[in-house]
Amino acid sequence: MTNTPYLHPSVLPLKGGINFRDLGGKKLANGNKIKAGILFRSGALDRLTESDLAILQAQNLYQILDYRDVAEIKSKPDLIWDGAHYVNAPANPMADEVSADLDKLTPEMLEQFDPKVFMGRLYELLPLNNPAYHQLVDMLKHPEKGGIVQHCAVGKDRTGVGSALVLFALGADLNTVMDDYLLTNETLAPFREYLLKEHAQRMSESVVKKFEYVYSVREEFLMTAINSINSHYGSIDQWLKVDLGLDNTGREQLQSYFLE
Repeated sequence: MTNTPYLHPSVLPLKGGINFRDLGGKKLANGNKIKAGILFRSGALDRLTESDLAILQAQNLYQILDYRDVAEIKSKPDLIWDGAHYVNAPANPMADEVSADLDKLTPEMLEQFDPKVFMGRLYELLPLNNPAYHQLVDMLKHPEKGGIVQHCAVGKDRTGVGSALVLFALGADLNTVMDDYLLTNETLAPFREYLLKEHAQRMSESVVKKFEYVYSVREEFLMTAINSINSHYGSIDQWLKVDLGLDNTGREQLQSYFLE
């Protein structure tokens, strides 16, 4: 696989990184800017090289939040740098129905798999009383433990909603959140192409097209999550307060540390 780490300025130059990028540097509507080098989002960390591990340790990134299911971790465990505190908090709300590791499904199951139904249901459920995001908020409340990297398999869906949570909590508007979400189409491109080529060697063309859809990032995906939040809580602010325990005071405390 040929990785291109410099697709976007937010991407950390890691040889084995997957969609590993900094949420910092974003200017918010209120005039503040998110500090760089503290909040990161990524795909799995199983491909990191020794030089990558040294970079991440020097970055003071010492809190790792892995959203993957246990089976995903077993097949591709994270490589952890010295001093980092690793936490696994599975975020997949459909774990009892279907594994997040879709390529482990049988050919028969894949032929019957409906990617549009799956993605719609996934994004509808992800933001609702998800213990993984409660864990994320707990980490955000303890920045003295070091910078945070939240990740799943490719840093797209579970991490996408987690990153939206962080951005909303810091005062970002929907446009800023959506721009960061859709940026994955660019920053994941090399690894997505690699995965699809791998799938094409052992799967039918129709199944590969399903994976192409699942590996994509679309505005309607995140809007499904936003609409689900609004339907269940009334607003993003109420979601942050009621579900995640981030009232105005809590958000101001986060903003005092993570904004400049």
